[in-house]
Amino acid sequence: MSKEHADYLSDEEIAAEIQQLAKDIKAGKKSEDELEREAYFTAPERAEEVALMLDRMRFVEELHRLRQESGLTQKELAERIGTKQSYITALENGRKNATFDTLARYARACGKTLKLSFL
Repeated sequence: MSKEHADYLSDEEIAAEIQQLAKDIKAGKKSEDELEREAYFTAPERAEEVALMLDRMRFVEELHRLRQESGLTQKELAERIGTKQSYITALENGRKNATFDTLARYARACGKTLKLSFL
């Protein structure tokens, strides 16, 4: 339910919608958004696109995990590799692409070395 949607409903109507949503979830019923998302991600013509998105997601999760395990904040990491915190945020959110050199500096700043392999 969006904020705009809730703006014109009474408290009782909002409570009723929430109760219905809870019942639907408990019954395993999927929303239109969930069905649409599921159709998108399972469409055969999008298999390559979805695989690339999942690869990117795993990669940025690994960057985040590496920084967390090293005990560095985004700001500290940015200072160590000579960039801005906003760039580290964008990298870890998958919004920016990084060069090999940047990834190597990222790894070294976290006390690791970068090893690239293809499986």
